[in-house]
Amino acid sequence: MLLNDLPKYIECKKIYNIKKTNILFQSIYSNSKAVKNQSIYIIDAKKKIKQEYIRESITKGAVALITTRYYKNFLIPQYIVKNINKNKKHLLCKLFPKHPLNSVAVTGTNGKTSVVWFISQICELNNEFIKTYGTLGYYKNGKKILNSSLTTPELEILYQSAFLKKKKNLYNFAFEVSSHSLAQNRIKNFPIDIAAITNISHDHLDYHKTFENYKKSKLRLFTHELKKNGIAIINDNIKGAQTLKNKLIKKNQVISYGKKNSDVNIIYIKNKIEIKIFSKKYLISLLNYSPIELENIACAICCCLSLNIYIKDIIKVLPKIIKPKGRLEEVGKLKNNSIIYVDYAHTPDALKNALISKTFLKSKPNVVFGCGGERDEGKRLLMGSIANRYASKVYITDDNPRNEDPKKIRKAILSKCKRAIEIPDRKKAIEEAINDLQKNEILIIAGKGHEKNQVRKNQIRFFDDVQVAKYFIMKKI
Repeated sequence: MLLNDLPKYIECKKIYNIKKTNILFQSIYSNSKAVKNQSIYIIDAKKKIKQEYIRESITKGAVALITTRYYKNFLIPQYIVKNINKNKKHLLCKLFPKHPLNSVAVTGTNGKTSVVWFISQICELNNEFIKTYGTLGYYKNGKKILNSSLTTPELEILYQSAFLKKKKNLYNFAFEVSSHSLAQNRIKNFPIDIAAITNISHDHLDYHKTFENYKKSKLRLFTHELKKNGIAIINDNIKGAQTLKNKLIKKNQVISYGKKNSDVNIIYIKNKIEIKIFSKKYLISLLNYSPIELENIACAICCCLSLNIYIKDIIKVLPKIIKPKGRLEEVGKLKNNSIIYVDYAHTPDALKNALISKTFLKSKPNVVFGCGGERDEGKRLLMGSIANRYASKVYITDDNPRNEDPKKIRKAILSKCKRAIEIPDRKKAIEEAINDLQKNEILIIAGKGHEKNQVRKNQIRFFDDVQVAKYFIMKKI
């Protein structure tokens, strides 16, 4: 598209610094770090954008600004609009007119990544084309295209990931939706055909202030963003699930999972799992999955049914699916038959679910974990209590302290788990926890999962729990 065409698709109040109108642009961005050559940088002046961001966008190849105010220090073409979001949506629809076949949005405190991962695998194994976006990055048919710094990106990134410019879009699109993105209206106007929720428990109260605010943000996916006549997928274990379903059934199709009487449910029967889908039951081999992981698989099944994949085709491929990286991922065994896992559990509920997993029925597992700095302080005490109750040996270490005093974070956790061993250095904590393992014991290294870095005082250094654990396992073998 040319700059000359821009006034046809946005409501301009004024235009400045126009010398050439035959300049080509191909994309738009509201984050200066994402700007590429031949793109437009969008600025909402209410957010007090620093002028250094504008300089950065120009350096990276921005050919114009769409903004709510004029920046006199810059000679780049500037299109002044009143409503950024409205005009952004109009322009995105013109730039990327080809919708995905279906879009699936998954929210919840824990399990979003796993559900999207399982949806992707079921689709791929059935030769159904799919793109996904979330914590693990942007994937196309299981192939990683790029990393992601946010669980849910800005609207323009979603459009460019899910939509196409010209040819017919034969892909489905599944993505994770965070409470922040819902509270900030980040996905407003993005068409959502299917919405699913995994669970709601304590997290992000540093941002939302109260649990009620947090819950309302999560449920906005259904009350504000899901299309009319779209499909709502609800976990019956959520408090207030029936009330939510009663509200949604008036304008949406509702599919439930998670309980005996739900539409879809999965339970262990001896060494196999029984999957109930509506009125029929199927028995398959699917080992080493915890109850919460089976719940995530049930949610993914509901989503795939909504994508019109036949039940028989879903059941056929389930034994072939694998877990996402860093989700109760087994990283190795010692000669004494002890096993080491890495898990992303960084909320109270997730830590509890990891520690009480049926995978570890023989005995309570040991755990290494910490809590992130400059984040919800309330969960530190809760996670300390959970570790004290459900873990055998507990090693408290640093997670991502950021600019907060890591000693203060550890002290808060230790106040509820006084028997824990405090080892500030995460690498040393993992080493000691592995060296301490006795015959048949289990160790869970929790909090970071797939992450490849540690953030401390604005410095980001490479750190991979899986890699560190494997190094010390090799030293022991």
